[in-house]
Amino acid sequence: MRITDSQALFRPTYRLVLYCILVGLLGALAALAFDFLVDWAQRLLLGGVGHFPSPEISLTETNVHIPRGLSRLWLPLVTTLGGLLSGWLVYRWAPEAEGHGTDAAIAAYHRRGGEVRGRIPFIKAVASALTIGSGGVAGREGPTAQIAVGLGTSLARWAGLRGQERRSLLLAGMAAGLAAMFRAPLGMAIFAVEILYSGMVFESEALIYTVIAAVTSYAFFGLFAGWDRLFFIPDPLRFEDAPLSLLSFAVLGILAGLLGAVLPTMLYWVRDRFRRMPGPPHVRPAIGGFMVGLLALAAPEILGTGYVWVEMAMLEKLSLTTLLLLLVFKAPAMALTIGSGGSGGVFAPTVTIGGMLGAAVGLLVNHLVPGAGMPVAAFVVVGMAAVFSGAARTPISTLIMVAEMTGGYDLIVPAMLANILAFMVQRSLTADSRYPTLYESQVPTREDSPLHRGVFVRRTLELLDQEGVETSQFRLPRLVNLLRFGESIPIADGEGKLVALFVGRGSELADRTVVETLGGLEGVTAVAVMRQGELLVPRGDTRFREGDQLLAVTASAVDRDLSRLAMATSPVEESNGRPETGT
Repeated sequence: MRITDSQALFRPTYRLVLYCILVGLLGALAALAFDFLVDWAQRLLLGGVGHFPSPEISLTETNVHIPRGLSRLWLPLVTTLGGLLSGWLVYRWAPEAEGHGTDAAIAAYHRRGGEVRGRIPFIKAVASALTIGSGGVAGREGPTAQIAVGLGTSLARWAGLRGQERRSLLLAGMAAGLAAMFRAPLGMAIFAVEILYSGMVFESEALIYTVIAAVTSYAFFGLFAGWDRLFFIPDPLRFEDAPLSLLSFAVLGILAGLLGAVLPTMLYWVRDRFRRMPGPPHVRPAIGGFMVGLLALAAPEILGTGYVWVEMAMLEKLSLTTLLLLLVFKAPAMALTIGSGGSGGVFAPTVTIGGMLGAAVGLLVNHLVPGAGMPVAAFVVVGMAAVFSGAARTPISTLIMVAEMTGGYDLIVPAMLANILAFMVQRSLTADSRYPTLYESQVPTREDSPLHRGVFVRRTLELLDQEGVETSQFRLPRLVNLLRFGESIPIADGEGKLVALFVGRGSELADRTVVETLGGLEGVTAVAVMRQGELLVPRGDTRFREGDQLLAVTASAVDRDLSRLAMATSPVEESNGRPETGT
């Protein structure tokens, strides 16, 4: 039978769909195993040693035993022990398993070609179970994502997949693990393609594969663990019953944006301080755990993910004082747990903080304007979504995943408003921040991803190679080498040049943006920048540095002006005649 071109084209797609189904099954198994491991560690450490059997998720159970008096003194011991065991395991066998696993998966996608070492899933599972089980303020989602991603990339390695297929399977693994853990298949399928970027950008090509993996994982997980939602909402929540409460949700969104700007700064400030700390690195999580234990002496409620307190807030069983206590202490406890090198996720603590903020706002609104607001549970749900959507820059997927986790679909409208306001406020406040989001491996757009930069530059050069250069002797590798040796080539119409300029010492281009330096020169188009061997796609706010090599298309009339600005000293001259190595 004759195989048509279209059939040949679809063969890789069908193959990848099959692999995504397998990844979905692996993700569900990983979530089941990790759930069991965390529950076992929690009973042994936090419940057994710490005398604090606090449930992760209680459904309708609200009678939580809180240590009193001298029994609280066990808490610093157990949190320190968990940090020490986790730190030794991670730094001895797999240092990349420290911190929150979702960020490691993002870094693997952008910078490592979708490659994750085969040992990571096992080390991450045990280390995270020790951290969370000992009361560390971290979540299950990050470790589950990294575990499932590791299994997915192992499958890709076994199947011989490369390039985009391997990266798509990485994202499918992330979606599979998270969909099972949080019973939110659609939200997590979108989350996996949205979390890669801090701007409103999606890796849309992979969405079909994340959906397949997420649905498969959710269905398989439900067969064994049941179909209950992650949170129990006491009563149906209908926005239509109180449309004027939109103003209250708008205020909540703004406050969530402010809080979302504080969380990344706090987390990475603590992380940077711990990394400068002298001594063996595996001791740092123990120090962080000890400091968390000291905070727990004043407020044991901060330990663990905090989901039980979210449910109690929905049932209006927490006072405003308790809500504020959790709101104030939970964030630094998360920063100390994860920033010190402990292994765990940031989603659960962040949405818990958001739930406490929402509950506090709801109580205040209903107190100030009796009968005009919504139930406190509605504010809890929206607060959970808004804080994380701002801090993680994921407004769309968070909107859907929180609705799936709680069943609060009737709150889509106020959640949309709060999420977008939180996203805009957070992005405005962190525009010049060193760590603008909870995930430092995120990049603003596809052009900023090391994965995509080479593709964009290559397409530009191929266009010039095929149509724009006067003579055919300059093929694509020759054009790439322009970035190294500072030569120029006339463009076909004879009125312009393709030039490569080296930004030397004292150049007027150095420390200025593309808009500031090239905006006043008509007929100049910046094509690419090479910086320390890496190709960058220049944007308006890209800032030139000394040592950069700029490839630009210029009109002949301004070629000399541009060369003067750059002080076009070739890298060969700068290195005393020795060509630099690089692409």
